[in-house]
Amino acid sequence: MRRTIIYGTLILTLVLGLSFSYIIFKTFTKETFQVLMSLKRRWLLLSLLFLFLYHTFDNLRLFILSRAVNLRYSFLYGYVMSFVNTFGATVTPAHVGGELVAVYMLMRKGGNIHKVMSVVTMKTISGLAFFIIALPLLIWHFKERPEQILPVLQILLFVSFLFGVVYLVLNFLLKKNRERPSVRKLMEGLKKYINYLKIYGYKRKKYFLLSVLSSVALYVAFLLIAPALVMAFGKGGNFWELFLAQISLLYAIFISPTPGGSGVGELGGLAVFAGFLEPFELGVFVILWRLISQYISALVGGILFALCLLKDLRR
Repeated sequence: MRRTIIYGTLILTLVLGLSFSYIIFKTFTKETFQVLMSLKRRWLLLSLLFLFLYHTFDNLRLFILSRAVNLRYSFLYGYVMSFVNTFGATVTPAHVGGELVAVYMLMRKGGNIHKVMSVVTMKTISGLAFFIIALPLLIWHFKERPEQILPVLQILLFVSFLFGVVYLVLNFLLKKNRERPSVRKLMEGLKKYINYLKIYGYKRKKYFLLSVLSSVALYVAFLLIAPALVMAFGKGGNFWELFLAQISLLYAIFISPTPGGSGVGELGGLAVFAGFLEPFELGVFVILWRLISQYISALVGGILFALCLLKDLRR
């Protein structure tokens, strides 16, 4: 996991640097800096409030699922985990690192590997509920506004192809033999893991339902960050239209092969938000939106993760 995080952080820094540089050179003008100075602070603060709500609901769903299997920790520690999970998701492809660091953070509180894995698995499943619910909206919006979605899909396909080629080349050059666990040990662990998963099916159904509701709420909070930012730029706009326009981008970001959806989020944001802002406002808006919706949390989470590691190493 350590190597994955290090490599992912380096790739993220590279892709992010290229994306932000492209946006700055393509969209920044003298008017852009004037816009920055005239942002409406109350709406900017509201976007940060939605970010806080995002972490609150993220914290809540894991808190509920952990209680279902008698894994206990403070709600404040849950916020730490939410930020750390964002860091892990941001520095790994397709956000898989968020699940890996969640396992580590829960095991720090005394959970065994099988119990913790079951909690993290149910967290992932509950998160998928939003994408299932939002799928009809995505299809309808694609039908009504194909010009807003096609550019995002094109960017995602291009980035996926590029990273697929890079992966195949690196895998060929750096292929190493890996140790494999014995079949018996693997099967025993799998049985314990499945037993914990069954708990949510017949003893803790209400817990899982509450986690699904929390997952839906956290993604709604995430999608409200952009409308609040648009208001900070002094644009009235159609909130519902802006809300729907982001759904395709949200899908693209979360399945992107780049760490944290970097590149896809920035370039896709240029395509999605172009109809809501002036050209000289668009670039700085996308940068602010990505910083608030993901990268600030990832930075805080990275610091907290490092502190947790240092504390554990000193024990």
